[in-house]
Amino acid sequence: MFEKLFNQFVISFRESIEASLVVMAVMIAINKRGDLRLRRAAIWGIGCAIVACIAGGYLLGTIALVNNHGVELILYLSAMLAVLTMVIWMMRAGKHIKNKIETRITSYESSNRFLPMLGIFLFVFFMITREGFEMVLLLLAFGKGIGGGMYVSAMIAGIALAIGLTYAMSKGLIKVNIGKFLQQSSYVLLIFVVQLFFDTLHEAYEGGFLPEPSSQSFANFVDYVHDQVPVFSYIALALFGCIVIYHLCINLTTKQTPATSH
Repeated sequence: MFEKLFNQFVISFRESIEASLVVMAVMIAINKRGDLRLRRAAIWGIGCAIVACIAGGYLLGTIALVNNHGVELILYLSAMLAVLTMVIWMMRAGKHIKNKIETRITSYESSNRFLPMLGIFLFVFFMITREGFEMVLLLLAFGKGIGGGMYVSAMIAGIALAIGLTYAMSKGLIKVNIGKFLQQSSYVLLIFVVQLFFDTLHEAYEGGFLPEPSSQSFANFVDYVHDQVPVFSYIALALFGCIVIYHLCINLTTKQTPATSH
């Protein structure tokens, strides 16, 4: 049970923290600019994205209840591709994402009233909905057939912790290099991608979408990995824990180091 609860928690936290940190960077840049119109556009983007995620999550959850190899194959494949493309994008853009956001918002011309507001709305909406749908796909892929208050609580706890940490960072209580944290924590999701790859193969073989492998040893290996969700969960837990501890230690070290006078 622990590994399933952990999957719910860490997936919810990782997807929520990325969206929260990016939105935080947007709001900080807007506050520096002092433009209430852009702030309202960002808030509308957040609200519309939350509604879209709830509606889309409910719809995907209803579809996933169908006990069908084809549906399960699409679910696994969609989750794998969504996470893999996000990780690749984060590896390339994550390190400088905060600076890029600030530069873009600062460059908006005050005389243009509509396009900057539309750009902020769409960017915030896209970031939240993308992370929301990725989170739903991963939760459905790793939580198919489970439910109950404990699993919902683990998911809510992950989202709440992400929002709480983001708020603490926005107030200067915790200092974290956003780009590095997002890049490094993406490696946790790569572990889930490996698991999803073998889950996809398993469903493709069982559903007859792919011919059975000629090597029985390989077929047994696919079945073995498909059933090893706890092992992948513990590996992800260890890696995720190391990343969090690393950034917390840097934060504490930075606070304890006295500022040098010039």
